[in-house]
Amino acid sequence: MCAPSAHVLGHIVIKLAAIAAAGLCVTACGWSAASSPAARPSPSCHQQYEAWKHGVVGGEFAALRSAFSAVVAAVHSQDVPKLTDALNQAGTAASRLSAAPPPHCADPKGYYGQMLAKVTAAGDGAKAASGLSALITAAARLKAEPGIERKLKAELDQTVGESR
Repeated sequence: MCAPSAHVLGHIVIKLAAIAAAGLCVTACGWSAASSPAARPSPSCHQQYEAWKHGVVGGEFAALRSAFSAVVAAVHSQDVPKLTDALNQAGTAASRLSAAPPPHCADPKGYYGQMLAKVTAAGDGAKAASGLSALITAAARLKAEPGIERKLKAELDQTVGESR
């Protein structure tokens, strides 16, 4: 398997940043479910998505973006300890994000989970890696399935609406 160049990994980070801008960038507020179902109609998929987007996952997205930046920097400098640490941090953040998926109505095909699974696998690969070559192979797992970002964005546009 060929190791990805730093340019390829940089492109991966740019793609993930585009996904965040498309509606997966989150902050720390929350959806209140205190009222009874009889008092208010069920929230729309858009409302559920917005509640999730502004919910508890905000800090983990920041951690994931930071880890991706660190991965790219470590690949450029060929710094084994920093690359190991960055991949571990990315894997941990992705694992935590997986525990709080978006509403099923917003991502019925599970593209979000597929993307996070690749990041988690990269982190797991870093734990077992020995040396720069093995770490770069682990980092190659960050490369998304062709078009998955586009598929996720199209799915969100359809299920949640373009005014995300």
